[in-house]
This record gives sequence, structure tokens and C-alpha cells, in this order.
Amino acid sequence: MGQFIQMLQDNTLLSAVIRLLLSAVLGGLIGTERAARGRAAGMRTHILVCIGAAMTALVGLYATDTMGLDSDPLRVSAQVISGIGFLGGGMILVRGRTHITGLTTAAGLWTTAAIGLAMGIGFYSAALIGAALVLVTNIVLPPLEQSRKLTRDVLYAELDDAQAVNGFLDHSKAAYEIEVVRVVAARSGLTGHVGLELEVPADSRRKTEEICTEIRGLPHVAFAMEQSY
Repeated sequence: MGQFIQMLQDNTLLSAVIRLLLSAVLGGLIGTERAARGRAAGMRTHILVCIGAAMTALVGLYATDTMGLDSDPLRVSAQVISGIGFLGGGMILVRGRTHITGLTTAAGLWTTAAIGLAMGIGFYSAALIGAALVLVTNIVLPPLEQSRKLTRDVLYAELDDAQAVNGFLDHSKAAYEIEVVRVVAARSGLTGHVGLELEVPADSRRKTEEICTEIRGLPHVAFAMEQSY
């Protein structure tokens, strides 16, 4: 057993193959979870990122240990951490000027690159633990976030009749338990329109998206949208 572990730590062709295969496996596990949630960066993307990061670490080790070059073996690998930001940036989308999606996937790609680097230099324990933590974070925490809101959600609704404001507020309080409402200038700029900002309670059992959809269908509601603070 000790000889096998020593073999994995040595910079040999066999250890390089094992590191690349494990990088593919760990990247694939993380990517499979993302693909199951319908994210753009799925299994193949995460596998390639993890393998590519491991390759840069292996190249650095080969340059110093095998070729005898006098350089920092992690100099090339260090650029992966910053360079992966360009790929992660493509995962972040702003939808409807109010919703930002893809942040978790972008962060996951960045972390997958770090896992690949750890695997490439033979830091197996850190790579395995890191991959496990990423999977736990992506699988276990989302239901907890949905069951308890950690940030306040605000809806903007615009009514086309000022006389309908009171009835709209009564309905919002009774149906959605919305207590905090601010009257603001109508964003459309149309005469007679009234703008309202409604704070969804942090302990609301209804999803903000569902509330917004229902509000759009109410009488005298010109339009409604979510906005972030």
C-alpha cells in the first residue's frame, strides 16, 4: 500500500495518467449535477476544465523535474485561476434586468479548475475533499435556501388607475402577506399610472416568481417585475 501511494506521488507516466483520469471523474461528477439542473456548463465542460487545469500542473512539474528547467512549476498553473474567469463570465446571465443566473455554475467552474490543479500536482486528498464539498454545496444547500430566504425580494408593480391602488394593496396583504409598500414614480412615464414597490416577506411560503406572475394577471396591473437590491 505504501509503495502504491509513493508511486502516485512520483512524477511518472503512470501517475500522470491516474491524475488525469481522476480529474475527469471529479469534473464529471460536478458537471453531471450541473447538467441535471439544466445549466449550460454541464458534464463535458467541467471535465475539460478539470483536465486542462491538471494538465497545466503536470506540464509545470515535467518542466522542472524532468527537463530540469529552473522555474516555478506552478507559474503556468497560476494563470488558470484568473483565466478561467473568462469562461465563468460566459455562464452569468442577466434576465429581465432583475435576475442574475449562472453565478453558482461560474463559481463551480473556478473551483473545478482548482480541483484539477490539486490533482495535477498530486494533492489527492485536497482534490477529493474539494470535489465532495462542491457536490454537497450544490445538492444539499439549494433546498435550504429555498425553504428560508436569506435576502429580501422586492417586486415592482405599475397600475394604470390610481383609484385601484387601495384594492390592490388589500389583495396583496391578504394573498401574499405583503406589508411593506412604497409608492414610486411610474417607470413607464404614462399619465395616471402609479408605481409600487412591494417587499415580499422573508418568511413567505410563496416563491417570489409565482407572486410576480399572479400579480401580472390582476386587474389594472400594467406590468410587474422583480427587482434586486
